[in-house]
Amino acid sequence: MTQPNVYWTLVAPFVTVLGLYTNVPQGGQLDDTQVAWLQTELTAAAQDNAVILTMHHPPVSGDSFHGGSAYMFNLIDEVRARSGRTPDLVLAGHVHNYQRFTRTLAEAGGNWQVPYIVAGSGGYWHLHTMASDAKAAALPWVLPGHADIQLDAWVDDRHGFLRVTATPTQLTVTFFTVPRPQEPWGGAPAVADTFTLDRSTHSFRPGG
Repeated sequence: MTQPNVYWTLVAPFVTVLGLYTNVPQGGQLDDTQVAWLQTELTAAAQDNAVILTMHHPPVSGDSFHGGSAYMFNLIDEVRARSGRTPDLVLAGHVHNYQRFTRTLAEAGGNWQVPYIVAGSGGYWHLHTMASDAKAAALPWVLPGHADIQLDAWVDDRHGFLRVTATPTQLTVTFFTVPRPQEPWGGAPAVADTFTLDRSTHSFRPGG
């Protein structure tokens, strides 16, 4: 792992993980040095590897407490345009629930599906509920103000964790929920959502 500051690159078999520092101020903010570093790392990432971009504040969110960060959303688009590399998966926390979005982008003469995941329900007691329009909507639900993004799945009443499994051609992402405090702690985690991203077609399907 290379770590010039509190942001870093982790190179592993089949994946390159770029970890941004966006914790403060509210909504996230990167200085010019970190923005230049992100552009360089995206450009340099091995083409055979999937690129996973991680940050604190989610670029999009349908919750009722924080919402998405327009700054982070626009910054990702600016840097991917300059670097010529689009992340295969975008991961964020901050909002204390689970949400899975699909963003469809016109790339390389076709449509690329990029998952944007919020996975922030890892343990803090205060879970954040979804906004009323998101809770009432049938899924998939097109996010207001983002015609290219749809909400595909969410869990706002249980804690849980995310597992990402990589192969040379696929990423499989699974969100597990764990027992509530009032339930037996010996209960096994339960799969609440899972999908597989095919990097050759830049599309994904529900299920592992």
